[in-house]
Amino acid sequence: AAASRRADELTADLERMGPTYIKLGQLLSTRYDLLPAAYTDALQRLQSSVEPFPFEQAKEIIEAELGAQVRHLFESIDEQPIGSASLGQVHRARTRSGKDVVVKVQRPGIRETVRDDMATLGQLADFADRRTDLGRRFGVGQLLAQFRRSLVGELDYRREAANLVRFAELTADYPHLVVPAPLADYSSSRVLTMEFVAGRKVTDVGPLGLMDVDAKTLVSELFRAYLRMILVDGILHADPHPGNLLLTPDGNIALLDLGMVAGVPPRIQDKVVMLLLAIGDGDGEEAAGVLAG
Repeated sequence: AAASRRADELTADLERMGPTYIKLGQLLSTRYDLLPAAYTDALQRLQSSVEPFPFEQAKEIIEAELGAQVRHLFESIDEQPIGSASLGQVHRARTRSGKDVVVKVQRPGIRETVRDDMATLGQLADFADRRTDLGRRFGVGQLLAQFRRSLVGELDYRREAANLVRFAELTADYPHLVVPAPLADYSSSRVLTMEFVAGRKVTDVGPLGLMDVDAKTLVSELFRAYLRMILVDGILHADPHPGNLLLTPDGNIALLDLGMVAGVPPRIQDKVVMLLLAIGDGDGEEAAGVLAG
């Protein structure tokens, strides 16, 4: 009970400290090798959702980044965002050509905030690596460097646009998987415009809703697609939580939020294959050996 209370207090503190620390907490929630279960469970509840920033600021960013007035770019754009996260927010819009889109706009000043936060975290990591047993054992500086690379990638929306194109190619053989296409002329490093995909988060779909879809086929395609990406293409969607999966009205699964993508080197691919074979054979000792190696 005491550990659970401390874990909840840490989670609340990270939320109060802002976007960089929320993202760090989300990363730590996956590190079962570093933290006790009470902490990983609490950190998994961290929410990226924050108060939206004013549309006037979003409008200024769009116009500065795309070099044209919003009224010339879009036939209409909703001033109220449909989602507001720690790094940016999303607005529904329609282009002059009549295409329904969503426009993702980066939060004002977020790059400077992240830069300052990373400098502070870097000093703490250096101290931990030099002065604490935990730091020396797990390499806090190395963990922070991985986090920095991931966060810098998320802050460049051109990279996410490229990921959307790449994942559309990788899922082309799976008819029930959908990836929204980016609109290059309406995108930059701080603004990302992509096709609007209607649907509900899979976490919002109850048992009755699942009766209307071929859930077995959806799960099979999603599993096979991700396994192929990891083992064949050497690429990994690094943030595939259920909130990034939409169930569309026509019974497909849409993959969203591809800002965090990682490469899977051949050595890791070999390990995953060995692990899957060991699990398939029911060989617990071999599976443990692969994980420990």
